Amino acid sequence: MKLRNILLAAGSAYFLLISSVSATQPDSVKAVSTSSNKTAGTVRNAENDTLVVNARLIEIFGSFPSNDLYNYVYIMKYRIISVTKGDYSEKEILVGHYNPKIARNLIKDKMASFVKGDVSSFNVGDKHKLELITPIERVWKDQPIEDSYEDSDAPKYFALRCDIIK
Repeated sequence: MKLRNILLAAGSAYFLLISSVSATQPDSVKAVSTSSNKTAGTVRNAENDTLVVNARLIEIFGSFPSNDLYNYVYIMKYRIISVTKGDYSEKEILVGHYNPKIARNLIKDKMASFVKGDVSSFNVGDKHKLELITPIERVWKDQPIEDSYEDSDAPKYFALRCDIIK
């Protein structure tokens, strides 16, 4: 048990070290990142690949990590109400939201050009109009994805836009 605790602590320390180094390095130094122009080009060229749905948020596993250590995408589960653009036939969809503790219109970092909308918080039962793209890696390449659905074979989408349905 003591060895397990030591290994867990060492793993956590390594993750925090890698996250902090990655966050402070310029994009040109990060091995896993690409320039923001290349990423933006990927999304801009994918406008015809977006899926737009109206959906109800039905599941948020656990709680959102703090934003002061690292940036992340958090996967949530929605139930489809209607599809307004694109093709999607399943009843549920897995959607990744960038730093969900931050209101969509208050995101000011390098992801501000990708993440839009008027949602200020995420609550089970809320209805959202979502503009989505898949795979998530088309937009999000730098940091972790908080994914409690990693065993699911369902595709995961990145929310480019998330608006409240009133």
